[in-house]
Amino acid sequence: MKRKVLIVVAGLMSATITWAAGINYNGTNLQENTEFTRTQCGTAYKDVMTEISGLACSRTTPGYLWAHGDENTGSNKKIIAINPNASSKNNELVMTVNISGDPGRDDWEDIATGVYNNTNYVFIGAFGDNDLKNKDNYYIYYFEEPAITSGNTITKSVNYIRFGYPDNQPHNTETLMYDNIEQMFYIADKVENGVCHLYKLPFRTDYGTSVQTVTQVCALGNGSVFNYITGGDISPDGKWMAIKNKPYALLWERQGSESLATTAQRDPVQIMAYEAEKQGESFAWLDASTFYTTSDQKKDMPIYKYVRTIVVDPTVAEATSITIDGVALTGFAADNFTYNVVLPYGTTSMPQIEATAANEGTVQVNLPLSIPGAATVVCTSKDGQNSVTYTINLTVSATPATDATLATLKVNGSLISGFSASTLDYTYQIAYTDALPVVTAEANESHANVQINNVTEVTKTGTNATVVVMAQDGQTSLTYTITFSRKDFVKKLNEVIMTNKYSAFIPESDSTKIRAYYIAGEAVPTVQSHSEGDGTTWSQSGSVITLTGADETSVSYNLVVEPVTPVAFTTDEIVCNGSETWIKSAYGWDSSKKWRFSKTDSDYTREMNGKTHVELFLPACDTIVLKAGGSNERAVRFYINGVQLGDKVTLAKAGTTLVVEQSAPFMLTVASAQTSGDGGVASVRMARKSATALDEVLAGAKAEKVLHDGQIYILRDGKVYTVTGEEVK
Repeated sequence: MKRKVLIVVAGLMSATITWAAGINYNGTNLQENTEFTRTQCGTAYKDVMTEISGLACSRTTPGYLWAHGDENTGSNKKIIAINPNASSKNNELVMTVNISGDPGRDDWEDIATGVYNNTNYVFIGAFGDNDLKNKDNYYIYYFEEPAITSGNTITKSVNYIRFGYPDNQPHNTETLMYDNIEQMFYIADKVENGVCHLYKLPFRTDYGTSVQTVTQVCALGNGSVFNYITGGDISPDGKWMAIKNKPYALLWERQGSESLATTAQRDPVQIMAYEAEKQGESFAWLDASTFYTTSDQKKDMPIYKYVRTIVVDPTVAEATSITIDGVALTGFAADNFTYNVVLPYGTTSMPQIEATAANEGTVQVNLPLSIPGAATVVCTSKDGQNSVTYTINLTVSATPATDATLATLKVNGSLISGFSASTLDYTYQIAYTDALPVVTAEANESHANVQINNVTEVTKTGTNATVVVMAQDGQTSLTYTITFSRKDFVKKLNEVIMTNKYSAFIPESDSTKIRAYYIAGEAVPTVQSHSEGDGTTWSQSGSVITLTGADETSVSYNLVVEPVTPVAFTTDEIVCNGSETWIKSAYGWDSSKKWRFSKTDSDYTREMNGKTHVELFLPACDTIVLKAGGSNERAVRFYINGVQLGDKVTLAKAGTTLVVEQSAPFMLTVASAQTSGDGGVASVRMARKSATALDEVLAGAKAEKVLHDGQIYILRDGKVYTVTGEEVK
């Protein structure tokens, strides 16, 4: 983008174009844009919503911002309307919209607004994935944008689009943008040390529950200077796309009627007014010259307003773009004034020619009376003193076109991966439960005939859809073939409970096993109950468990059940260091959170990975005190040998006391009761009652102490007693 700076020298005005080198972007030093100024205009309302992750400007009620938080469960499942120009913070919060009907995805990372079929919509990107575990469990929620009314609280039920990525791998994402021109989502993933990429997905309201696949557009940056993308937005007129990471904000300018996919593949310019924001994740265009940003912090943070001041040279006369029937004029350049355009064979109507002028100049298009003929585009400077004329010589081809290639080939509205006009054969996999795919296509040459033969079924071995393109000459044709096949049915295991009430799990480190533990010396537990997803059946032969899907494909696991020797009793506090063999946590040891447990989820994924709980194998005792690890206290539930102990409580950093009254070694489960945030166990202290009961057992009779599996027992008259005097049956 050119920046024109007016310099007054000895009373005369002259125009000078200045360029400066900005950050390195994919091997190029970017041009700097200094047209924006930055001012603070409000406060992100942190006492209502912690960790603001997204801002979007209202289209229904201009002048207000929609905002949402990072953790979105329970009472936090909402967006709020903010007036960034309020006279005081007390007047900033205007309206609250509670969200219902969502599939429970809690990591909301961005929000956008846009227009579809003349209706204003709000879009929420529920697609954060710091742990890279979700794969295709990413969502865009959407609902019609309500009018903003002061002091009002309403509830909106959302629809949603579920999607995954073309590499079928998990991606962490914090940027959702919507283009009003193409009615297209543009999504940028967040890669810490590699190269981020831009993806696109058409907005449609008829996707249903099937998983869509976004289309990769291009790489963004070089993976070092411009990575870790945290936010972005597209201006409502579609002219500008801005994407930011923490230290930088970059700006792309759309040329004419091109797609933003084309725009994004050019080098952007660096917005120099942007100042780095700690955890800055929000970017929202108000219009083509104004945007807002704020930071994701757990305290009130400023909202910043950036306004673009354009310096215009009124003497410049030139065109910035010329289009013919909506297509950019081939080879256009502002200093090239003559073009020869050959229209397709059989053209009889005059094409539509449009142009835009630089620096607020004016344009006049003069069409010839007939074809062949010359059209002219006259651009006049803003001050009316200068003008230039572009001449376009129009002729009609004397022979029919022989071009039978495609310009686009799409599946469910997205360009098929690897598309090239010269590539005729493609393969495409859909999920076993997906609806039939829909193929659409456009020819490169407007007079070519396109016949699409969609599939009526899709098998696992493959079913072909074809697109037959007949050129204008009626003789030249090409056939594009897409072989659709269904992936294996996803065999889902929700829960496996052993007879000792241990919740068995599939470790991420070895997905061929189902693991469980029990107290050493007790009988080896077996599977007591299990739960599978719809369409999945269970069978077991010895230690081999087999899941069979609706497609009759199977996956097998080896059930591994291991004994655990409980820790020896001590009245000293045991401060965990990660070497404890008597603590089992599939989520593992962490130097900060200690023996970790993760938040729960709605689809059993973390449960089946064993992440949501920690087991402590303890000796006979009456009372224990557990301390939380990490900086946060977490809601948990406790279970003794699988039986819940009391209600949900908070695992405190100062310690949570449990009355367990166990006369034999037992398994204590600490299970997460949170839908956001991880926790951990840092230490344990045990206590027993006085020895009065033991004395009563020993008094007046010959008895002896024995040590078994680390525990002391009393033998008297052929009976076994615990140290608390209770008989062991």
